[in-house]
Amino acid sequence: TWYHSGPNWRHRFKLVVGVVHTNYIYYAKSWSSGGPLIAEALKGINQLVCTAYCDKVIKLSDTLQPLPRAVVCNVHGVRADFLEIGRRASLPFGRHRRGAYFLGKALWAKGHRLLIDYLQLQRDRGEAETHIDVFGKGEDLGAIRAEAEHRRLAIDFHGPTDHAGKLLREYKVFVNPSQSEVLSTTTAEALAMGKFAVIQRHPSNDFFVQFRNALLYDSPEEFLQQLRRAMENVPSPLSPEERRALSWEGA
Repeated sequence: TWYHSGPNWRHRFKLVVGVVHTNYIYYAKSWSSGGPLIAEALKGINQLVCTAYCDKVIKLSDTLQPLPRAVVCNVHGVRADFLEIGRRASLPFGRHRRGAYFLGKALWAKGHRLLIDYLQLQRDRGEAETHIDVFGKGEDLGAIRAEAEHRRLAIDFHGPTDHAGKLLREYKVFVNPSQSEVLSTTTAEALAMGKFAVIQRHPSNDFFVQFRNALLYDSPEEFLQQLRRAMENVPSPLSPEERRALSWEGA
């Protein structure tokens, strides 16, 4: 619905709803050459095409630019198997055996630099270093790995993997320092699996404030506090209300 080269959707159907998934403005601003100018141009184009092609716009979070006839609402649920993993994790024999991990495309814009800086602060403060496994691939993987190795941080890099796979089920703490998300699917999946999620207090994470296992932070120091809290405690089992909020039925 953002753009269609044929007959206008609004002339063909009684109601056209566009759902905005991606914060392209953020990505444009992060480009080193001409990013701010491209971002401003893109804002205008978004306004134009959404006005032309959509009767109603749904923004998954308020991190997105203002758009015509828009509401903020989460209309996505997680797969049922994530919720089943979370149910099993709450049983006595389902305890998590691994610590903290980050899953996402290996791009600086996804928060890897922030994670590296947070762990550097942990070392500079003389605190015990938290080991974090990072999963995913992307065009910045080599540079991200080189930076982490240069700083000699306790980060191990692994390839992409299914978030619901056996390996990731064993982890207790999901960290997601990204500021580029609209509404993070991986955070929703981690919470559904009964894990702690250490996430920034940010418009993209407003939906997750309602979950007891969402540990929010406003500063690098608070990130380290919430990470330590998560490593030292056991996540709460999902309540029926939390399970429904994450399900497709709830969405």
